[in-house]
Amino acid sequence: MDESDAFLVARAIRRDREAFSQLYDRYVDRIYRFIRIRVGNKEDADDLTSVVFFNAWRTIDHFSPKHDGSFLAWLFTLARHVVVDRYRRDREVMSLDAMGIHRADEAMVSPEDDLDSRLTIMALHQALRLLTSEQRDVVLLRFIEGLSARQVGIILGKQEGTVRGMQFRAIEAIRRALHLVREGDTLD
Repeated sequence: MDESDAFLVARAIRRDREAFSQLYDRYVDRIYRFIRIRVGNKEDADDLTSVVFFNAWRTIDHFSPKHDGSFLAWLFTLARHVVVDRYRRDREVMSLDAMGIHRADEAMVSPEDDLDSRLTIMALHQALRLLTSEQRDVVLLRFIEGLSARQVGIILGKQEGTVRGMQFRAIEAIRRALHLVREGDTLD
C-alpha cells in the first residue's frame, strides 16, 4: 500500500475526518467512473458513490492492508458490492450505454471519422453487454482503471490466474463481437 495511503488510513481508522477527506478526494473520481459505467446514469452514480464512501467511513476499521492489498482495491470492492446490491434490490438490467466516451479532439474530426468512431463505440458497448457481469468488471478494472490482475482478484475474490483467464475470455468475446459488427451482423 502507498505510504501516504497507509498514513491517511491509519488516521482515518482513528476517526480523523480530515484524513478520510483526503482519501475521498484522492479516489472519488475513480470510484464514480467505475460506478457510472456500471449503472449508466449520473444521478444513480452520484448516489451510489456517496454510499460507497459512507460505507467506507463507517467500516474503515475493517480495512486491512494485509488482506485487502490497497485502500483503492478495498474501495472498488465496496463499489462493486453497492452496485450489485442495487441491482438485486431493483432487479434492473445493467446498462453500459452511458459510458460517456468522448474524443478530446472532437472539433477537428471529419464527419466520416466521427461516424466511424461513434459506430465503433456503439459496437463496443454492444459487445460489453454480451459479457458476464464479472467479465465486465475485469475489463473495466483492468483497462479503464488500470488495476493489476492481482488487485482485480482481490476485488472480485478470485485468484490472479482466474482473473487473467476471465480477461482473456472477455477480450476474445469482444474481438469476436466487433468482427461480427464489422461484417455487418448485429449482436442482438
